[in-house]
Amino acid sequence: NLKNTEDKYENGNSSPDKNKSKDNETKESIRVGFFQLFRFASCSETCLMVFGGLSAMVHGAAQPCMLLVFGLMIDTFILYDIELQELRNPNRTCINNTIMWINGSFDAENETMSCGMLDIESEMTRFAGYYAGIGCAVLFLGYMQICFWVTAAARQIQRIRKLYFRKVMRMEIGWFDCTSVGELNTRMSDDINKINDAIADQVGIFIQRFTTFLFGFLLGFVNGWKLTLVIIAVSPLIGIGAAFMALAVARLTGRELLAYAKAGAVADEVLSGIRTVAAFGGELKEVDRYDKNLVYAQRWGIRKGVIMGFFTGYLWFIIFLCYALAFWYGSKLVLEEEEYSPGNLLQVFFGVLVGALSLGQASPCLQAFASGRGAATNIFETIDKEPMIDCMSEEGYKLDKVKGEIEFHNINFNYPSRPEVKILDRLSMIIKSGETTAFVGPSGAGKSTTIQLIQRFYDPPEGMVTLDGHDIRSLNIQWLRSLIGIVEQEPVLFATTIAENIRFGKDSATMEEIITATKEANAYNFIMELPQQFDTLVGEGGGQMSGGQKQRIAIARALVRNPRILLLDMATSALDNESEATVQEALDK
Repeated sequence: NLKNTEDKYENGNSSPDKNKSKDNETKESIRVGFFQLFRFASCSETCLMVFGGLSAMVHGAAQPCMLLVFGLMIDTFILYDIELQELRNPNRTCINNTIMWINGSFDAENETMSCGMLDIESEMTRFAGYYAGIGCAVLFLGYMQICFWVTAAARQIQRIRKLYFRKVMRMEIGWFDCTSVGELNTRMSDDINKINDAIADQVGIFIQRFTTFLFGFLLGFVNGWKLTLVIIAVSPLIGIGAAFMALAVARLTGRELLAYAKAGAVADEVLSGIRTVAAFGGELKEVDRYDKNLVYAQRWGIRKGVIMGFFTGYLWFIIFLCYALAFWYGSKLVLEEEEYSPGNLLQVFFGVLVGALSLGQASPCLQAFASGRGAATNIFETIDKEPMIDCMSEEGYKLDKVKGEIEFHNINFNYPSRPEVKILDRLSMIIKSGETTAFVGPSGAGKSTTIQLIQRFYDPPEGMVTLDGHDIRSLNIQWLRSLIGIVEQEPVLFATTIAENIRFGKDSATMEEIITATKEANAYNFIMELPQQFDTLVGEGGGQMSGGQKQRIAIARALVRNPRILLLDMATSALDNESEATVQEALDK
């Protein structure tokens, strides 16, 4: 029941086809391989990662090397202590570096026991030098490891953000109809941050800990293969647990991110329309709607937490069992079979112990990798997706001379988001150059849709729109739109100054051209009455301006580019009669 509910929520209905499609999508939620996360790395960043990886490997080998020195130091202490114990007997003395009885005789038991060979102070000084050298190496290598990986990741993430936003900006309007803007915002922040976590310092830390694991076990094999083999016999249990945890976390992270993206879309929609929400007293309703969307993310997050908690406990359980087994069997090898010296035992025991610990500590890195892979799937799919109408394409013809005659040839059209609703049915008409053509009809008749087809926001599946006899699909889209000025039914202003909003119509517009356009749009007088005039901030979405002021600024933005084709979607609906007459006169000119 829970799965059906979630499928309904994610698909908008519970039809079998859509549910099946969603299941297939979930199965493929981790299509991005780990090494594919680095697909946007340049040569310099690859070199940084290689040197960072080498630093991490040497850094990881430092702790087993320290254990090697530690074992030798323990054996030195024990030899020195044995010598002291023997010489405490008043009947024994050291003659020619050999422990003998005072009468000059010696027994077979102590025949090979030497003395006077150890200068314990100089030996400890030498070991202290080893430790200091390892410490200085770790200081340098640790810095190199983290610095190189984080630097390389920061550059790659910047490139991914640029490519993702650029590709989103290139997508056709139909793609935005089917994709929530709030979801895009969430993916640009949360998802890309998860990719950053997967390719930054976590990789260096994982290499370091895995190298410690390998060198710890190598130290164990060299100094005591019997004990090491016993411990390794149970180590596959650790690997199996880590693999299952990584797989489960990756899949659940993909579902969790999708749920959060939908919740983010709700928040973005509500905050952008907060005035309307407040006007109708819908604050509590919107809070409840946001909370309902969070429930799904919470469920997937709880499932992920349960699985992570279980496998984390399982991994540490196996690791501590390894400790118990190693200590028990190692003591038998030292005391009963006398195969190892105490130093050897400690080297093997702590080497395998540190190696197993490092393997356990590397498992959180696997979670970061799995989350990054899950987050990268949608980001990389969007980057790789080819837009049906590429607004940045350099392809297409640019006519030498434009008369401006537009013709519709048997246009049938449905919006991609509502394919079952036919908007235009065999529409044919001719708009001649120099004429003012008005589209009249009830709401929903397709007036705004027709204007959007002229701008080539959509391509009709049947029929074509021509400009001066040329199919607009064969024309360069940037050049085509540069000919068009548009004032929409609900004009949109950006959160900047009035002058900058008008300059969006023509990047190279001078201040004189902006002033001329505002005078033609009957906006000059009200702008000059403002304290900061053209430098006045209009607020988010133009919220600081009235409806009529926004409409006149939008008309000025369209007029400043002196367009060959002027599209007005109820452009004067918010104006009073006097302003409308003045603006209409300018538009007629």
